[in-house]
Order: sequence, then C-alpha cells, then structure tokens
Amino acid sequence: MTGFGADYFATAYGADYARRNPPYKWRSFLRVATRFQPGGDLLDVGCAYGLFLAEAVRRYRCAGCDVSEQVVAAARSRLPEGVPLFAASLPAIPGAGRYDVVTCFDVLEHVEDLDAAFANLRTLLKPGGVLVATMPVYDGPLGALVDRLDHDATHVHRRPRRFWLERFARCFTVRHYTGVWRYFFFGRWYLNVVSRASRRWTTAILLVAAKEPT
Repeated sequence: MTGFGADYFATAYGADYARRNPPYKWRSFLRVATRFQPGGDLLDVGCAYGLFLAEAVRRYRCAGCDVSEQVVAAARSRLPEGVPLFAASLPAIPGAGRYDVVTCFDVLEHVEDLDAAFANLRTLLKPGGVLVATMPVYDGPLGALVDRLDHDATHVHRRPRRFWLERFARCFTVRHYTGVWRYFFFGRWYLNVVSRASRRWTTAILLVAAKEPT
C-alpha cells in the first residue's frame, strides 16, 4: 500500500473527517458484526483514528492496526488503555488464528495485491470467524458519478459489486451482503445508511464472510 504518508487523511478528508464518520455510522456496522459473531477477539484493519474501535470495545476484546504510525498514535490517544494498536498493512499483518472477527472498512480498494491480502485476512481469523468489510462500488445507476467524484488516487480497485462478491466467495462463505448509502449534502450534513433493500444501487457495499470451521 502506497500513498499513505502523514498528510493522507488531511488531504482525503480534511476538516470533514469527523463529520463523515459520525458515531451512528460505526454503530450500524457494529450491529451487523454482532449479528454474526456476538463476542470474542476483534481486529480492525485500517483502524485510522479508532472511531470504530471506540464503539466495538463495548462488545469485543479489540485490537487495531493501520499502515500509518501517525494515525495509530492518534487512535491510541482516544481509546481505553489496554487496546493493542500497531502499525501494519495488508498483506503482512501478524496474528495467525487469533481473531473471531476481522473488520476491514474501506481498505481493500487500496490494496494492490488482493490475492495476498485475502490470504492474510483468512489466516488472521479463527475457524468459524467472520470478516466484515465495506468498499465503494462503481456500477449501477450511480457508478459513473461515484467514479467521477472519487479523487482518491490510492483507490487502485474501482470495481463493481459483483467483482467483490465473487472475490470474497473464493476465500470465504459470504454470509451477508447489504448496501451502504453515503452522501455529504451541501458541505454540512452527512448521511450513512445501511440498506439491504437497495443494495443493487448503493454507492458502497458491506459484506460479511465466514471462514468455515475445518
């Protein structure tokens, strides 16, 4: 993964980072995760400033990692003591067989070597564990608009939802597939809604995939 220096988050999100990541967004993702694995050990890959982990610690024994030492330090300042945080990136995250849940929110579209990334994610999970991931999608009636408005040069995979469904199914059993609407209105209001009913048209998707017991 390249292009994630100290200025990445400031450039990609600027002052809007907090508004684009309200607590209700992370709670909605947490509710999905707990449906399929209600407790245990969780690793948040690409934890950024620790906003999801701040919610997840209520249900799991949490750890987090990110490619950026800077954001790992920022996450450490907002999370309870005892939450392990470390700098690492796919496909070289240590911890084989340690986790009941691995979350990976808006990360995989940045990773050049998806084969190695999925192999690493599978290795991190215990048998029966689940992977919960989100990614933007560039198909459907809004696909062209999503692509045109996406100025993040680190998005090396601008793929349709079918690509991700098939890619996950090669390594895991897909247990859940839903859509995610996310919009920023007039520079002031941010909407993040998980919607299964409109998953064919949403601008992003959320997948839950299981590593089947051996």
